[in-house]
Parts: sequence; C-alpha cells; structure tokens
Amino acid sequence: MLPPMVRVLIPLLYVALVVYALVDVVQSDEEDTGGIGKGLWIFAIVFLPLVGSIAWIVVSSGSRRRRGVSRRSTGFPAGEVPPAQYPKRERTWEKEASTYAPEDDPEFLWLMEQAKKKREREAQGRGNQEPGATAPDAH
Repeated sequence: MLPPMVRVLIPLLYVALVVYALVDVVQSDEEDTGGIGKGLWIFAIVFLPLVGSIAWIVVSSGSRRRRGVSRRSTGFPAGEVPPAQYPKRERTWEKEASTYAPEDDPEFLWLMEQAKKKREREAQGRGNQEPGATAPDAH
C-alpha cells in the first residue's frame, strides 16, 4: 500500500501535467504544433490526458529547439518587454550656474538700484517735515 502523501501527490502531478500542456498549446505559435492543428492537440490532451500531454511536450519542445526559441522569449503577453524610455529630467541643481559676479548681474544691479531709490524717497519724506513738527510718539 502507498503512503497517503504519495496517493495525493501522484494525482496532483497528473493534473498539473495536463493543465500545463493545455495552457502551453493555447499560448503556442503555429510553428510549435508539429503540423497538427491546435484544436486536435487540445482534443488529444483532453481525451488521452497522459499520452496527449507527453506527446505535446515532446513535439513542441523539439520544434522550439530546432527554431532556437526558448519558452521564456515567447511567453505571455508578447515576449520580452523593453525597458521604459522616459525623457531626461532637468533638476535645479544640475542647471548651469550663473556666470555673473554679483556686481555684473543685471537682476542684482536692478534690485540695488530699487533699494537706493527707496532710501532716497524715505530720506526726502523725512526732509519735507516742518521743523517744529515732531514725529508722533509711539506710546
């Protein structure tokens, strides 16, 4: 009498072989069928599971070997997927640094000119006050 584990393992391997063969037939190329249609292979695997499955594996692997194709390169969905191509991102720290010294930078010079004008306006505003007038207390 076989141990209980073997009694369960043998039918599982049998079913796995049949399922593998059926899935492989459905996903195979026409060149892998050995000149027999896919429908006839499916019929053979369903009605003669052990013989049909083993025959399919032998015929398809021989056909693939002759063509030099491995199962991995013809797998689902359509073979190997090329790596994604994304546009190069420009990062702020990779941008070219400013070539201006602070004294030559037009933006810096403009800001300095605006600050100078603001100081002059404030100085004129203080100069227009009457001599007897005092600034309001901040009590």
